[in-house]
Amino acid sequence: MIGNRDADALRRAPLWHALALDKVRGVPVVAVVGGGGKTSLAYALAREVAALGGRAVVTGTARFTAAPHGWPMPPLIEVRPGDVASMAARASRGSGILVVAGVEPQPAGRLAPVAPEEIAALAGIEGVDAVLVEADGSRARAFKAPGDHEPVIPDAATHVVVVVGASVLGHPLAEIHVHRPERVRAIMPGLPGDAVCDAALIARVLAHEEGGRRHADGRAFAVVVNQADTHPEAARAIAEAVREAGVSRVLVTALRDAERPVRG
Repeated sequence: MIGNRDADALRRAPLWHALALDKVRGVPVVAVVGGGGKTSLAYALAREVAALGGRAVVTGTARFTAAPHGWPMPPLIEVRPGDVASMAARASRGSGILVVAGVEPQPAGRLAPVAPEEIAALAGIEGVDAVLVEADGSRARAFKAPGDHEPVIPDAATHVVVVVGASVLGHPLAEIHVHRPERVRAIMPGLPGDAVCDAALIARVLAHEEGGRRHADGRAFAVVVNQADTHPEAARAIAEAVREAGVSRVLVTALRDAERPVRG
């Protein structure tokens, strides 16, 4: 278990510590949901684990993305159901980060999910310090509400972290900007036809039991407001609204900035 909070550890792993993952007994299994930086968050956390001398597994219970554009791709194994733990255990030796995907063919840059029941086996591999799981899709939108089948939170998950991109603030509640705007309207009935994504609306959806908290089921929960490097004022406004909506752990981030990913 990676738990050191000295100054060097805090510098090398700011996201890890800001999410209080160092305080978990056992192996943190983080289900990452939402839009606007899920992939970046999963890989950034994995890089921090490796920087602390640990081993991380990145995977998905929904179709997920290879490493963010411009980031080096860690070692990848594609596994069949039932073989996940044994193959991952062999492949993880000597590597700080391992990506584990299913074998079904996917479009370029995309990886097949593994079954949610396999995640516990990944967390049980000797020497693995964290499992980072992309648990839903967003079609590259910065903000979303989950569909009926989403998110696919594995039973082994210890944390649910929902991500939103600050770039959505002020845009119309429409498919071009929001994944499943009709689900947002179902969660927040009575919205006008010309509704826009203001901070209060975004926050209420992220904090809602059928929104960002869907299937969290009492697990540790956090909201990450990303894109603070390009939309700093919007990120701060959304984060403040999320806190007012009752979420106690809210991070403002610039996940593409490896030197300073946490901005508040």
